[in-house]
Amino acid sequence: GDDFDSNDNVQVHLIDTPGHVDFSVEVNRSVAVLDGAVLVVDAVAGVQAQTETVWRAMTRPSLNNHTQLTQNDHVIMPRQDHAHEPLPCLAVINKMDKEGCHFRNAIQSLRHKLPGANPIAMQLPLFRTITNNRSPDSLLDSNIIALSKQDSQSVGAFVGLVDLVHMRAIVYPETSTFTVEDNIPKVVALIDPETHKPFHNDCQVTREALAARADLIASLADVDEAIEEYYLLEEEPSNAEIRSALRRATLDRKALPVMAAAALKGQGIEPVLDSIADLLPSPLDRKAPALTALDDKMWATTNKKKKDKKSAVKDTLQPTLSIGHPFHPTLLALAFKVVHMKGRGGSGDGRVVFARVYSGQLSDRDVLQVITPPAPGEIPEKPRTERVGGMLELAGGRFGNLEDGFCQSGDVCALVGLKSVVTGDTIMIDQKRTKKTVKQETVCLAGVASPKPVLTVKLEAETAQQQQQLSDALSLLVIEDPSLVVEESESSTLLSGLGELHIEITLDRLKREFGIEVLAGKPAVAYRESLVESIETPGLLNYDRTIGSTRLQAAIHLRIEPKQGVETTEGSSSVLLSEPTVVLEQPAREYLGIEDDVDDDDLLQVSELAKALIHGCQGAMKRGAVGSYALANVKCSVLNIDAEGGLSGLKALPGALRAAAANAISEMLSTNKSSSVLIEPMMSVEVTIPSDMVGTVISDLNNRRGTIGDVIIGDGTRTQVKALVRGEVPLVGTLGYASNLRSLTGGEGHFTAEYKGHSPCT
Repeated sequence: GDDFDSNDNVQVHLIDTPGHVDFSVEVNRSVAVLDGAVLVVDAVAGVQAQTETVWRAMTRPSLNNHTQLTQNDHVIMPRQDHAHEPLPCLAVINKMDKEGCHFRNAIQSLRHKLPGANPIAMQLPLFRTITNNRSPDSLLDSNIIALSKQDSQSVGAFVGLVDLVHMRAIVYPETSTFTVEDNIPKVVALIDPETHKPFHNDCQVTREALAARADLIASLADVDEAIEEYYLLEEEPSNAEIRSALRRATLDRKALPVMAAAALKGQGIEPVLDSIADLLPSPLDRKAPALTALDDKMWATTNKKKKDKKSAVKDTLQPTLSIGHPFHPTLLALAFKVVHMKGRGGSGDGRVVFARVYSGQLSDRDVLQVITPPAPGEIPEKPRTERVGGMLELAGGRFGNLEDGFCQSGDVCALVGLKSVVTGDTIMIDQKRTKKTVKQETVCLAGVASPKPVLTVKLEAETAQQQQQLSDALSLLVIEDPSLVVEESESSTLLSGLGELHIEITLDRLKREFGIEVLAGKPAVAYRESLVESIETPGLLNYDRTIGSTRLQAAIHLRIEPKQGVETTEGSSSVLLSEPTVVLEQPAREYLGIEDDVDDDDLLQVSELAKALIHGCQGAMKRGAVGSYALANVKCSVLNIDAEGGLSGLKALPGALRAAAANAISEMLSTNKSSSVLIEPMMSVEVTIPSDMVGTVISDLNNRRGTIGDVIIGDGTRTQVKALVRGEVPLVGTLGYASNLRSLTGGEGHFTAEYKGHSPCT
């Protein structure tokens, strides 16, 4: 109802994530543990490339850490690393105090650019005009008007908003300080709460607010049956019923409530916090996390029998829905972020683990069981035992020590003293240290997905002494940011990341936090290879080599083909990368003695020969025929196998099968170069420039092998007429583009870029 006092006791954990596409791992790990989201959109630019990336992460139609039932509601689907239960969401049109802002245009960009979004404005922005438009019956004490449907742009300075649910104007004072205490708003009721009649019919703000409220009710009628009944009967729903309908529509992801704010000046923040408490879900409104059940047969250190391996794999997907519910007493938590703070933590490197507690309680000095989720097809590692050394207070940027720290279900906590915990680990109470008599089932959550790097640079320390310090510092940064990949050899250190900005910030952190000056080479783009058609060996291809006194002989029949059903990005010809897969056809399975009902993902665990064969294929596909880049988006099928020594001979020397598979793929790729294609990462770019520079910028993008999509010229109604150019450009063409664009446009142009996928090189 409208009893706000009953809603005052709400605890909200806020997790802020960068919007830039280079930091999508931060979005992924936050989405994995959040219950709801607030999407912040620029009032001038509207939805940008990064906004679309964040929206896709929040609304992907699969589940991360959450149960998903089939149509029979019996079988739990396999864990998906890149999936999650879509998040209910609010949208805030921020920077309403910025010149050129437009509330309704921003809403239209939400509707047109975000798939599945149904934005419904629950507020109306107020502006202070220069001229005196105040009527004698105005309820407000200044020249304040509401933006009408006919207005093509903002008409003054943003001063507040109208709450369309409760029909009240919230006006902020004019002040030079931007603290919350100095920005206490004036609240003015526009209609009588009993009769729903306006206090003054001639008030411009009231008239526009009533029209906007009618649009709100009409939009809700499309997604909520209770409001639809009021709408069809032409009756006025109460404020409480409208708010309840908004909550139902938000939780069901049928509506995206939209609000206005100017966060820098502290305007519109209180209504956003109220809406978070009123409309977004609590942990009880969300599905319990999906769990993979682990048993003692699965540990790599003790599992010896094939039969045990096979049964252990089949037991991994169990309908264990009780653990993880907020009311369940068993501790279940996910470590979603790891940072290193000097002077904090008891692990020597200052490691601090941020964890979301799904069920149970977590206290200071508890002894924990840490489980790392296994990669698909791999045997999980044995759980590790850790003791919580302490907890830190989460209050903005302050991280004070908590005496007798305590965390319960639904909370986020910062733990210190955990030496081996990394991002994505599952945390449970170590049952050996508890007095419980009932055996606790060991389970693990899906973990946190990390996007693949697309850019690589070579690093070199200035001195040999700093080289070891560089190695140690990079190992800490990789723990914090799983999207960073470091490859070290005796001669070089390679750092791979998600883009130029990602690499630049990492190098800056090395200098600022670790005091290491690093020489960075020219960025190298992560090219890959793929196939345009299927290729196959001419029957069984024999491999016969003698190494030392050992003869390796096997014959293998292979086929490599483009993978079907590869995920494409919306509105683009680019495809997302997927690693090569290896499958065994029926004749090959029969020769190796593998039953047909064994899943391809389980082959590594049920047969040493299958393991050698798959590893041989995967190793060979890491080097293509065109540019020696790794293959992607292909499927390798092992059609048949033979050996002079029979199956017993292969069992004695599994390396023969590995070598035969690698040789067959290498020969097949080298003799079919015309079937291979080099693919490169493509970026979706949005360039904002003065209108008179459109031709110059388009010509420059064409020279960078870009393709132009849309060109939107400013309509001349704003103070600064800007044009927007959208298109796709290879990643290699965006390197250094920021400085080049500034030179072309005299510093007035800027651009955003988002990774769309890989496309064949042109």
